[in-house]
Order: sequence, then structure tokens, then C-alpha cells
Amino acid sequence: MNRPIASEACEAVGELGRRFAAAGALAVALVSLLAHAPLSLACGRGCVTLVVLLAAQQLGTFALRLACECDQALEQTRKDVSP
Repeated sequence: MNRPIASEACEAVGELGRRFAAAGALAVALVSLLAHAPLSLACGRGCVTLVVLLAAQQLGTFALRLACECDQALEQTRKDVSP
């Protein structure tokens, strides 16, 4: 995978992850409200969900970026070794 495609893929995955995190937090807060939880509790649950999902998104994006860099290094090594 060449450099521009790898960074573009990481950016796209990061953006998608942020959107899913926001949607997940919204869903948790809404379900809490529908279950007759107080507003402050629903907001708290939504905030905690957002923080956890954003942390998972950051970790996933980091892992993807690291995998792309390892793939590039392996590809470069194969080019250097092959006659």
C-alpha cells in the first residue's frame, strides 16, 4: 500500500469511527431516556459511551496506521532482497 492511500484510508476510518461513536452515544442516551432515566443520568451514560467509543476509534486507527507502516516496510524489504 503506498503512502497516500494508507494515510487516506486511516483518515477515512478515523472519520467513520468518530461518526459511529457519536451515533452510539446518541443511541445510548436516547434509550436511557426511553427507559425513564433522569436526564442527567442519560447524558452521563451518553458521555461515557462517547468517550469509550472515541478511545476505541483512536486505538483502531492507530492499529491500522501501524499495520500500513509495517506493510510498507515489509514490501520495501522484499524489493531490496529480491534480485
